Formats: sequence, C-alpha cells, structure tokens
Amino acid sequence: MITVSNALYSLTPDAQWTISNNDYATVIWHTPEVTQPTESQVQAEVTRLQSEEPLTVCKEQAKKLIAASDWSVLPDVGISNVSEFEAYRAQLRALIKTPVVSPTFPTEPQPVWI
Repeated sequence: MITVSNALYSLTPDAQWTISNNDYATVIWHTPEVTQPTESQVQAEVTRLQSEEPLTVCKEQAKKLIAASDWSVLPDVGISNVSEFEAYRAQLRALIKTPVVSPTFPTEPQPVWI
C-alpha cells in the first residue's frame, strides 16, 4: 500500500519530516531549505506510485529469483544444464528491464549435476 509517507519520500528524498497516522495534515516539516509539497502534489504522487506498484512488484520478484539462481552460472558448480539456467535468467532479466503488470515467471530448471 502506498502511503503519504511514501509519496513525501519520493517527492523530497533529502527532506526530514514527521507524520502521524498517514495524515498529511499532521506533517511537521523539519527541512526549511526544501519546499514542502502541497497536499494535492502528495496525492498526485500517491496515485502515480500506486499505478507503478504492480511493475515494481514484478521487477522486485524477478530480482529475487535471479539472485537465488546466481549459483547456477558459476564456473565451478558442475551442472550439465547451464544453458537452461542461462535461458531462465535471461527471461528474468527481461522482466527486470521491462516489467509487466501480470507477469508469468519462468520455472527454474532442476540442476543436472555432473
């Protein structure tokens, strides 16, 4: 769930502020050299971040899956189906580069040990 805090951080990553109960009216701004966004700017950012959230989830899941398979492409692992893992990882990299709203993640191959 995207919150007012998420939007404030996205709009002003270098600012310091406090907020209670995700309520814009309770924001206390601690960085006078950074202009505090208006409530309408924050709401617009919440909407923007919400529209991007499915793409972010896709990208993050693909990153987790590719990290979990890093071992498979090390030169000293000793599996005979390295090319299957390389293809699997290429499909995951494509989802990282171009995330989609409803991804179908590839199935990780089973290692065939030498």
